[in-house]
Amino acid sequence: MRAVSAASVVALIVAVLVLGVLNPVRGSSVRTDALGPDNDETAAQYVARVDPPTGDGDRWALVSFTRSMRADEIAPTVDGIRVSVVYAHVPIDRVQTPLVVVPVPDTDSVLASSVRLAAGLVPPGRDERGNAIAAVVRSRLQADCACAAGVLIRASVPELAALAGRDGIRAVEALPGDAIYGRFAVAPLYPERDGDAVQPDDGPVPAS
Repeated sequence: MRAVSAASVVALIVAVLVLGVLNPVRGSSVRTDALGPDNDETAAQYVARVDPPTGDGDRWALVSFTRSMRADEIAPTVDGIRVSVVYAHVPIDRVQTPLVVVPVPDTDSVLASSVRLAAGLVPPGRDERGNAIAAVVRSRLQADCACAAGVLIRASVPELAALAGRDGIRAVEALPGDAIYGRFAVAPLYPERDGDAVQPDDGPVPAS
């Protein structure tokens, strides 16, 4: 019985090995790339860990500004590099306001009007306070406020490295060369983000 049992075990092991060779387990195709600070990071910690890009080829990169900018300031700040997305955010002290993502086709006029376009993309609030916040955010965006917090660009490694040293730019974080648009997350570094990572939401909502 012992001999039979041992033979059975050996046969089972061989069968499993054969099946493993014929039907290898596929590696997961899901990979999470992300740009921007983690929730528990301060601005200083994020900027310190962002290394200048190296290598060759073009990369997707998040450009964070030292201050919120008007739409017409974006192009000269990024030295004319093609902008794919503008991240609009209306800063209000001690009030959490929504991030508005504005895709930018290859048209200079769209980039120059991206902050105003963001007004039409503001989501409705979930309650009375949320609706009041949404209203003031729309009003300020429509007024073409200085509310561009950062942009997503695609550029060569030398271009990105040069951008990192320009006035008005706080950080340039690049993804690996094989990153695919639409398959990575972006959480821009708000210019007003400094110490605590989470903005409190206990302040009064100003009038529109």
